[in-house]
Amino acid sequence: MFKIFISSIILFASLNAITFNEKIINIIGYNEYSQNKGLIDHLFSNKEAYYKNGSLNYLVVMEKLKLNGLLKMAYSEPQDLIITFNINYDPIKSIKIISDSLKALGYYHYFTKHLLYDQNSNLTWTINLKTEAAIDPLMLSKELSNHNCQFIDIRKEGYIKWMYTIDTSDSIISKAELISSGERVDFRKPLKPYFIKVEGSKNLNILSKPGNQWFPQIVFYDKHLNILDIVKEDNKYDSLQLEIPEETTYIKINDIYTLTNIKRGLSVIIKE
Repeated sequence: MFKIFISSIILFASLNAITFNEKIINIIGYNEYSQNKGLIDHLFSNKEAYYKNGSLNYLVVMEKLKLNGLLKMAYSEPQDLIITFNINYDPIKSIKIISDSLKALGYYHYFTKHLLYDQNSNLTWTINLKTEAAIDPLMLSKELSNHNCQFIDIRKEGYIKWMYTIDTSDSIISKAELISSGERVDFRKPLKPYFIKVEGSKNLNILSKPGNQWFPQIVFYDKHLNILDIVKEDNKYDSLQLEIPEETTYIKINDIYTLTNIKRGLSVIIKE
């Protein structure tokens, strides 16, 4: 009986090691893995330390790979990369989070190659990106973690294809500024529309700074980033008071023509 127990432990450890090694191959590719197998076995000799709640801690693993020169992303010349994101929750908000994360890493110019959304809220989004360096999965992971999103799986599928499976079930819009009821926030000249977060508030008061020519555009979203209401005004306003729709979590404040019209900034007051 004791021998059977020991054999079971050895078998489990062996299967766990195979799974771990396969995931390393999926991250860096088979050629890189086979050329550096000895180093990888040494670096990750204590494989259990790289798991968290039963799942691989991709962030820690990739930090170790990059520190030891095993996470190579550069190409000798520009390549047309095909990158697929598999998302399991909140497709609209998730696309915004991934887009914002790509922009934060300097990737602005890409186009959608494929987009599929099913009834179970699963989204597959494939983009084409021309670049001299593939997206660094470690940096992308860090950006996504700012939004409470984590990698479930990473796969390097050949020379130019990558697939990322991402858990977005607890996602947040990290750049949205939380404004509490009774609080006034003075915003400076915008580089993009203001994006704020509210919690249970009922009234929105926006004041335009002197020197602006503000033509309001306000969009109210729920926590999933579904649009609840849009307010557009084709007249110049110095101030605007609006009721906040029920279930509102996020609000985008813009000008219907150009952000130059609010170059002096706006003041936002949230009230009960």
